[in-house]
Amino acid sequence: MSDMKTFTVRELDRSPGEVLEASRIDGKARIRARAGQTYIIMPEVAPPQRITGLPNFAARRAALLSKPLSREFARKFDRALASE
Repeated sequence: MSDMKTFTVRELDRSPGEVLEASRIDGKARIRARAGQTYIIMPEVAPPQRITGLPNFAARRAALLSKPLSREFARKFDRALASE
């Protein structure tokens, strides 16, 4: 616990970047209030987000539009898009 840096609320207010940097480097930082309460600030660890594959858009399109649209539906859809 002694390797964790301790800051006051005033230091957090005046130089938040320094407090956040210390929490990033050390893994956490302690904030001490005048009344004696202490708080721990820890950086949130985000899981790496790698795109491993894309959905099969052609299959989705084929499933949604497996049969051609009727002319009547196409006209209604066009009017709805035009807000008529």
